[in-house]
Amino acid sequence: MNLCFVGGGNMATALIGGLLAGKTKIARLHVIEPLESARKALIERFESAAQQQQVRFTVDAQDCPSELIAEASQAWVILAVKPQQMQQVCTASSPSLIQLLGRAHLLSIAAGISIDALKAWCKNTHVVRTMPNTPALVTQGITGLFADASVGANARKEAEQMMQAVGKTVWIEREDLMDAVTALSGSGPAYVFRFVEALSKAGENLGLSKAQSMQLALETLKGAVALLESSGEEPDSLREKVTSKGGTTAAALASLDQAQFMRIIEEALTAARDRGAEMSKAFR
Repeated sequence: MNLCFVGGGNMATALIGGLLAGKTKIARLHVIEPLESARKALIERFESAAQQQQVRFTVDAQDCPSELIAEASQAWVILAVKPQQMQQVCTASSPSLIQLLGRAHLLSIAAGISIDALKAWCKNTHVVRTMPNTPALVTQGITGLFADASVGANARKEAEQMMQAVGKTVWIEREDLMDAVTALSGSGPAYVFRFVEALSKAGENLGLSKAQSMQLALETLKGAVALLESSGEEPDSLREKVTSKGGTTAAALASLDQAQFMRIIEEALTAARDRGAEMSKAFR
């Protein structure tokens, strides 16, 4: 597999690291990154690992190697730039990159950029749209994928393998549901961080030290997730088991219910989904 990353930021770095550490067979890996400091960091971080895996690894500010273009039909371009930069990257880059974008398979990790927009900008129908999340930085991510109808089974498998280098994957049957994926899992880590922040702050307000409260909140969250995963039970079943009638947990849950906790979460995800839909329209 030949790969060209456009953008060398955090998510691209996570993917490159996961791919070099995993079982995906890569012959050529090229990164286009305009910032010199970022290019140096990429070389320092990955050059040795690439050599060990016998992967030809190169970095450039704007151009693609000629051998990538020569075998473009077998190559993937991973579009790892910010949504607001995507159109310019796809339409006003170097001639070598424009040529590759028009002939290779394309995989986008940008939120809110539709497949139709990418097809129009790149003059290419072989597009896979993905929505990873930030736990990919520690290979614990989850990615939703949606492919254009022109993308064949083998290419879909390759796209899935790439994203599995940083976590698990879920194929989505309709592109409009990618906004729901963004709302739930793409933005989801921020909700978890906010929840831990709230738990820890509340513990401090009840008299615990900052360190104690953070440790208790974090370990409780990790333990609860591990129990949920290992038990095979539904969340509501486990919640009922830990809630004694008239006890402390029941009092806390009653307070959350009174504040319409479930509705607040649903409204938050709806707001994120709607914003994603707005972005899709804006970037067409």
